[in-house]
Amino acid sequence: MRFAPGKQGKRMSRIFDVDTHLWRTFKSVSETRSITRSAVALCKTPPAISMQIKKLEALLELKLFVRGDDGFRLTVIGEEVLAAAEKILAMHDNLFRLKNKNPDSELRLGMPDDYALFFLQGIVKALARSNPDLKIKLVCKTSSFLIDDVDQGRLDMAVVAVPESRVMEHSEYIRREELHWIGDARLVRAGHPIPLVHFPDGCICREVSVQSLQFAGMASEIRFTSESNFAVFNAISAGVGIGVGELSLIPGDTPIITSSLLPALPAIRMSVLSNDDRISRAVLSRISTSVVRSVNAVCEQNILGKKRPENAFAVGAF
Repeated sequence: MRFAPGKQGKRMSRIFDVDTHLWRTFKSVSETRSITRSAVALCKTPPAISMQIKKLEALLELKLFVRGDDGFRLTVIGEEVLAAAEKILAMHDNLFRLKNKNPDSELRLGMPDDYALFFLQGIVKALARSNPDLKIKLVCKTSSFLIDDVDQGRLDMAVVAVPESRVMEHSEYIRREELHWIGDARLVRAGHPIPLVHFPDGCICREVSVQSLQFAGMASEIRFTSESNFAVFNAISAGVGIGVGELSLIPGDTPIITSSLLPALPAIRMSVLSNDDRISRAVLSRISTSVVRSVNAVCEQNILGKKRPENAFAVGAF
């Protein structure tokens, strides 16, 4: 960049703006090595492409291309300018992508039905304090479907349960939870299939219990299936079958089965997943922190027996 004499003998830098269209044309010609091919790619005429290259060279006062038998080739300084142009265009395009990321927009939040029973009140209160303008749309599904919804951009965030060994991108760890068999222990009889009460396919708890029984060489049959948390709990209470629940979410009046006939269950991990297609990663990170704190607070209170939600009937809707 040249300097021109200023007042009192000082040298003042000459400031100019380069239109992003010039940078895009320059980048295209550097890739195609052809004015004609770049004209087709950019839906312009060849004279317009030539004029834009000349204008850019005049603004920069640099020779960017040399013409040879194989078309237009970048000069040494042209290579350096191309590297800068690519950064400029990347930053420019990223700024326009931010238009669709409104931190005050609706948060599409997902969690299993039993998680909503225990955690939703605390989460909503925490988010109302930290993000008073945030609108929330809640979706209740089993974890497998919620994970897919986040991956596909149908949800911005979800609280899910996954096997402890599973690693997921864009997730924040909440806590480790032990699983326990719950229900009427008299339903567990040697030589008989274990009757199970569960949520539909996609329920991690359903997969864990069935697989654990299979690994132990034990037969099982799902006697009752429902998407309703209330219905599943009542089926267990009625003795239709047994279920599986997390230690911190098992209601105080629900018996934990300690039968030696049943295999031990692996632990699961609670996590918060997020997708920043609509809401910026920074905003999602702050929301996720509030969710993690709220969920942990409820779980710890339940374990200590200080608080049990009324009509609690969580039995593994995750």
